[in-house]
Amino acid sequence: MQTIKVFIPAKTLKEYDEMLEGQRFLRVHKSHLVNPVHIQAYDRQGILLMSDDSKVEVARRKKEFLQQALAGKV
Repeated sequence: MQTIKVFIPAKTLKEYDEMLEGQRFLRVHKSHLVNPVHIQAYDRQGILLMSDDSKVEVARRKKEFLQQALAGKV
């Protein structure tokens, strides 16, 4: 059984996204900001497997952006 980690931020995700601009974090969904260093796998159905075994959904509109970012084109 996997433990669910809850993080209660003091700022909005948009504010964290802006603070981390240029730090290679990727906004892959309106609810998810990820560090690509911790991406273990990406399936074509739009799910990221992270290094802590968590799964992160990628928004349909962000799939192409993510593929380009992982290929080093962004």
